[in-house]
Amino acid sequence: MGAFTRRWVLPVLYLTDNWISRIGLWLVMSSIVLWIFLTGASEASGYLGILQFVALPVLFFAGLILVPIGISLQRRREAPDHHLHLPERIELANPKIQRLLIFLAIATGFNLVVGGALTYRTVHYMETTNFCGTACHQVMGPEYAAHLGGAHAQVRCVDCHVGTGTGAMIQAKLNGTRQLYLLLTNQHSRPIPSPPHALKTSAETCENCHNRNHDFGEKLWRQSKFDDAGERLDTALMMKVGRIHGAHMGGGTRIVYQAADQQRKTMVGVRVEKGGQTEQYSNGGTAVFEREMDCLDCHNRPAHAFETAERAVDRQMTAGALPQKIPQFRKAALAAISKAYPSREVAAQQIPGELLAYYKKNAPEAMVLHKADLERAGAQLLALYQLNVYPEMKLTWGNYPLHKGHTDSPGCFRCHSEDLKTKSGKTMTQDCESCHKVLGVEEKNLAALKELGG
Repeated sequence: MGAFTRRWVLPVLYLTDNWISRIGLWLVMSSIVLWIFLTGASEASGYLGILQFVALPVLFFAGLILVPIGISLQRRREAPDHHLHLPERIELANPKIQRLLIFLAIATGFNLVVGGALTYRTVHYMETTNFCGTACHQVMGPEYAAHLGGAHAQVRCVDCHVGTGTGAMIQAKLNGTRQLYLLLTNQHSRPIPSPPHALKTSAETCENCHNRNHDFGEKLWRQSKFDDAGERLDTALMMKVGRIHGAHMGGGTRIVYQAADQQRKTMVGVRVEKGGQTEQYSNGGTAVFEREMDCLDCHNRPAHAFETAERAVDRQMTAGALPQKIPQFRKAALAAISKAYPSREVAAQQIPGELLAYYKKNAPEAMVLHKADLERAGAQLLALYQLNVYPEMKLTWGNYPLHKGHTDSPGCFRCHSEDLKTKSGKTMTQDCESCHKVLGVEEKNLAALKELGG
């Protein structure tokens, strides 16, 4: 016991006799003090949150590691005669030794509590939507903004992107390390891709809240636009949602597709297993990957939806946020926001002016009559642009098409086409009535809507 105490325990009394241990103690105490001062900082405080829940824990544990390293190095450097003044043995009755043991016990307990709290808060903070969206704000800024404005704004990123279980968490953190490297070296993709092979299944994500066996029945779908004269044109469909979901996701049905591209725009094969029977549809093309179909193959942007320019303008005009009766407004608005601007700052300066310039050239009389309305509309168009276009990320209108339906992308017709056939020549149905009943397409004063109370 005597040799052990002289070699390991007694040097602790001199742990501040070397600069490495001093740095370690300074890091430990500084991180503790700063952490206490920042405990009132909200998780929404951006970089303060990163400092409190990421940087300070790293400094804290780095300090704890440096202290024993410094002690060990100092012990090896000291000559034997440096220890002559130390007692030959440790006696518990010695008040100095008692104070040392009490100090070690308190310090150890304190470090465990503080370290545990820092570790817990760090993990908790890294699971917040704010961390995911703002820590790499230039890269994830577009996805973060789209998420906050969507129907799933209250759902945390990790609930869909990480999955359940320890393995999923470890995989997510390893992937995050790779993404951090790409960010620091400026090698990240522009825009951010949506690789389907990395998607969690709907059973891990969507079905935590949504029941795939629920019968949604029929639902009215409508979309409006305005012609150059300001007349409203309505399209209305009675969607057979229950039938669509049942055919693709119902009990006993399994569909596996082979895609020719990472965006899932082109299919080269589809295998349908139903009622003990299997049918293989193919066009002989080369597949990039294979995946079992689920909710996310049609509802492919459930929490980060970006609009096309046409859909964005039509939605705002229908809601009354943009003028409806000003002649040629839809055409002018699309011309203003569809132009390729080098940056969002340039767009902010030019979009309102582009709208006025269009009317000055093509309809000067309308500009005189509606100048105030056009100026307000210019600001609203800029807001639409900034929600959907990020030139620095090479993200523009239509980069992320929706596969639900077949308006923004081939959608349903990726599989339901004449191109994919069984060996006997059978194709999947392309009958419109199998999915919806057409009530009217771009009609004025659509009678069916009036009958339905619309």
